[in-house]
Amino acid sequence: LGMTTSLSYSPTVIKADLISGRKSTPEEEETYYEFDLAVAPETCPSKSADNLGLGFCPYDSVLLASAIVKDGRMYVCTVECSKEQWKRSSSDLKRVRSSFRVV
Repeated sequence: LGMTTSLSYSPTVIKADLISGRKSTPEEEETYYEFDLAVAPETCPSKSADNLGLGFCPYDSVLLASAIVKDGRMYVCTVECSKEQWKRSSSDLKRVRSSFRVV
């Protein structure tokens, strides 16, 4: 879809790791595309607890997106959370993302 370019996401988000992606067709309606992205910090200080000596830091936020193209226009709902929020509420956050509908 070229979603990250079309929406002018920050360079950090453009470099995010794709955790999962799927097509969803709720109740035989139009097709929605859902993405889970893990976003790492731009830099990882050497004294950071997250620095594992691997040359990169683990993610510090998660971005959940749902997108649909309807009538020649792209609509996107994005839910962003910290890694702490993700650990506590990932299933609820995914439910919020999946509730996105364009009518």
